[in-house]
Amino acid sequence: MFLFQEKLYKVEIEWALRDTERKVVGKRNLFQKAFFNLLKNAIEAMDEIQGKGKIKIEHYYKNGQIHIKVSDTGVGIPEDKLKLLGTPFFSTKSEGTGLGLTQVYTTIHKHGGNISVQSVVGKGTTFHVQLPVK
Repeated sequence: MFLFQEKLYKVEIEWALRDTERKVVGKRNLFQKAFFNLLKNAIEAMDEIQGKGKIKIEHYYKNGQIHIKVSDTGVGIPEDKLKLLGTPFFSTKSEGTGLGLTQVYTTIHKHGGNISVQSVVGKGTTFHVQLPVK
């Protein structure tokens, strides 16, 4: 979060962290890049709205998996574009490359996890990551 300090003046951050003692086995640097990209996208979604936005980060354990949700109150993603997320060079942003989300999807799947997205245009987006606990 400190890497985004200059952008956080417009964003309220809410933390809902449970079961933080549970560990996921994997490549730390890949996870750091993946979650960096999810947070970057959430913050950038706030740049396009008027007023102050909100990002909620949740972490909990359920059914043998760590669940991490990154939700924002940004511009949202049209339903017809959701299936394309994670595809190289597809972006909903005018100046985006889509490679950040490609890295996110690749990292999560390489570690045996799953990622899903829910979004409503004008209301925001939630990325839900599920990773197995080993």
